[in-house]
Amino acid sequence: MVAFIFVKAGLAAFMLIGGVIKAMHVPFQVEHWRHYQYPLWFLPVTGFLEIVGALGMIAGIWNVHLAVGSGLLFSLLMTGAIHAHLFRARQPFFTAIPAAVCLICALSVIIFELYF
Repeated sequence: MVAFIFVKAGLAAFMLIGGVIKAMHVPFQVEHWRHYQYPLWFLPVTGFLEIVGALGMIAGIWNVHLAVGSGLLFSLLMTGAIHAHLFRARQPFFTAIPAAVCLICALSVIIFELYF
């Protein structure tokens, strides 16, 4: 279905940008990371995983297995992001909305690819 190509591409673009920001240690992201109370070495690791997942999601437009694998990776990462916002940094719910939207998109890609 054409709509899911746009979901995959949009999710990949969003995650690629976020991954590059983390991998490059952009100052505002480093500051956020300190609020989440994760070790700083975990920032580029997370960025690398987001970049790999984004590339996999783009390739997943043509390969179901890559789409599902990237969807699973993003689901794990976004669950962690929601946890970081709400419980580790004790931020208001609205700060976790982008991660929640990405989680919903990733889960919808998985479900669509596996069942339709």
